[in-house]
Amino acid sequence: MFDQALEYWGSDSFPHYFKRAFNELSLAELPLLACCQHSGVIDKETISLSILTSSADEQTIHLKIGVFFCEILSGCACSDDPSQAMILENSYCELSVKLDRNKAELSFD
Repeated sequence: MFDQALEYWGSDSFPHYFKRAFNELSLAELPLLACCQHSGVIDKETISLSILTSSADEQTIHLKIGVFFCEILSGCACSDDPSQAMILENSYCELSVKLDRNKAELSFD
């Protein structure tokens, strides 16, 4: 999954390919629940990230990333307005990530 991102390590294209591979991860693979402040129900479609810092050694690429996402808050549609039945609350989480250069596998610290 992260093979293509590794090909672009050190270039301006790395963030693009890393983000694309990151977005393919399932919610179960992401440690975002620890950052939830509300419902803990995350809207996967709203996940976006920024690479805050990066460094590398021979084996591993070390990244600190900021992840923006929305939590789904369930409500009632008492006013017959269905748009009130689901509200999205913005959330943010900083994660330390290791990308194994040999296996192209991602792990979280």
